[in-house]
Amino acid sequence: MGLAIENNVDRLITEKGWTIYRLSKESGVAVSALYNIGKKRQGPYAETLVKLADALGVSLDELVREKGAVIEDDNR
Repeated sequence: MGLAIENNVDRLITEKGWTIYRLSKESGVAVSALYNIGKKRQGPYAETLVKLADALGVSLDELVREKGAVIEDDNR
């Protein structure tokens, strides 16, 4: 999960023309925490994910889901 989040954060800040420092300022998440997003085995805390999603203007789902992942609907 952490690697997917890291990849999505990198893609989204590139799309916005931001740097990791700008994301830190906009989200209130420390730069050191942003650099370590993909390194943690469990991934970041939910509070951090919410702050990042809000700052980047995306849903939590878009932030955490691996690109190209298929969503299964169990309510058929």
